[in-house]
Amino acid sequence: MKYREDEAFEEIKRRGKSLKQRHERRERRVLYGATACLAVALLGVLGIFAGVNVSGAETAYGAFLLPAEAGGYVLTAVIAFALGIMIAACIRLYRNKNDAGSTDDKNAQGNS
Repeated sequence: MKYREDEAFEEIKRRGKSLKQRHERRERRVLYGATACLAVALLGVLGIFAGVNVSGAETAYGAFLLPAEAGGYVLTAVIAFALGIMIAACIRLYRNKNDAGSTDDKNAQGNS
């Protein structure tokens, strides 16, 4: 046998931790990329609506509650809210990763 039982278990734990870290890095990249794309979209929408007067007829979809010029601001607020959610998700994922890592380290030290 190449490993003793405890050495084999430690190797399995090490490889599992490595795979988990790689998966978490991939998830983080996707979230950061989505956040960056959303930020670019937000800036694009702001650029489009910056000097444009939104004019049009009132519709039955709730727009009659707002002045015609407020549509761009509402769209910007919705996109900003979505961007905030993405950033909060990235922060939570990062904190959960760190909390899980410190717990694993404590358990490993306690079992030794």
